[in-house]
Amino acid sequence: MLKTNLYYKKGLPGCFSRSIWVTSFLLVFLSAPKLSAQQELMLHSLPDIWHSNATNPSFFSANKHFALGLPGVSLVGSQSGNLTYNDIFHKEGDRTIVDFSNALDKMDLQNTVLIEQRIETVSLGLLLPGKIWLQAGHANRVCGSITYPKTLPALIWEGNAPYIGQTVDIAMQAKLSNWNEWSVGFAKDFGKFKLGFRAKFLYGIAALMTDDAHKTATVTTSDDIYQLTLATDYGFHSSSLISSIDTTQYGFDVKFGKYNSKLFSKNKGLALDIGGQYKLNESVTLDFSLLDLGGKIKWKEESNYLISQGSYEYEGGILPGEGIIEGWDSLDLSLKLDTINDIFNFQKKAEEFTTTIPFRLYAGGQYELNKKISFGLSTYFQKSADEKGVLAIGASARWKPLNWCSIGAMYSVNKQSAANLGLHLVLTPGPLQVYFTSDDVLYAFSIKNSSKVNFRAGISLIF
Repeated sequence: MLKTNLYYKKGLPGCFSRSIWVTSFLLVFLSAPKLSAQQELMLHSLPDIWHSNATNPSFFSANKHFALGLPGVSLVGSQSGNLTYNDIFHKEGDRTIVDFSNALDKMDLQNTVLIEQRIETVSLGLLLPGKIWLQAGHANRVCGSITYPKTLPALIWEGNAPYIGQTVDIAMQAKLSNWNEWSVGFAKDFGKFKLGFRAKFLYGIAALMTDDAHKTATVTTSDDIYQLTLATDYGFHSSSLISSIDTTQYGFDVKFGKYNSKLFSKNKGLALDIGGQYKLNESVTLDFSLLDLGGKIKWKEESNYLISQGSYEYEGGILPGEGIIEGWDSLDLSLKLDTINDIFNFQKKAEEFTTTIPFRLYAGGQYELNKKISFGLSTYFQKSADEKGVLAIGASARWKPLNWCSIGAMYSVNKQSAANLGLHLVLTPGPLQVYFTSDDVLYAFSIKNSSKVNFRAGISLIF
């Protein structure tokens, strides 16, 4: 049975036991410290840093012949509203307490969590005669979103007393993918113009995607004698995450798949990157890149479709919710909930499915005032097949007080905020490149205390 070492701080009493909803809601918030703004402009403004090649396959350091990219990590994302990890989770001694009382007021009616994580394990670049650069590398990526209604956590914490005579939505929508990305490419220098191409071979690790055609789950509380009616038409695809939801026995048993980060799998896909630079004159260089063109993954391994369809009237009185709310030595959901099978009754069948990777675009330019000071302008656009595009624009300044040290700042604007201050620090002693960047430095070091996080760091050798 599904267990967690979290404890619950008692909240307001309600007519409806919270135990039914705990499992689904925690699937969102156990990931909260990893999530949170979705742009990555600062690295793109540093084309001489080897890892910036990830934002444009034509980026290479001038007068260098070999590059070895060592580990680099990027994490960007967003949580709508002002909700943070510490609004929900609290430490009391050696225990972690879950308390939603401070969180509900900070939630929107509909809440969305976004994540974009990239871990570059290794990459190579080699200059050949004819000013041709070859490149290859590996990265692990996580990308996706979760949307949930405020009424879902409200029912967990407050019960259904505030919703007598109402029908409320409790359905989450999710699109999450984790995959390995192997890439090969080349770039050619044509004098003032550089052009680069990169092919990406994608191997899926795990995915979860709710079905837009079956996405409803509601709770109705009668204002007569307070019966509950639970109605579901809710389905989702899963590969190596949730293998089944078993409610045929006593309990609500979520079984997870065989999640492992193997480098290759039968879940395959392709994507293409194209990038270019044009040196307008000795001071101005323009650039553009189109990333993840046509990116898709076909999921075949442990790929299932689960759906719950039905309606059930719940009389109450059989769910021992008070014990959960008061806190046990461990939260064990293996309770004798012998009617929960009638409520959810998820049916499972093996079924392949396809996920798409968001298309990304970068465009901008650099103006070099002198050898120590330069300015830049960068634009970022991201678009999923079935979601609205995300646009961000940033203006940057860079100062090199020493030949091996660079510091800089960026002011950027995006949909979430018109005031984002980014910083970078780059150290290049000899062939070593070490860097840290953030498009919003106020949130780079306070993951648990903010609804945002945005940073990138890495190391490489270039000769």
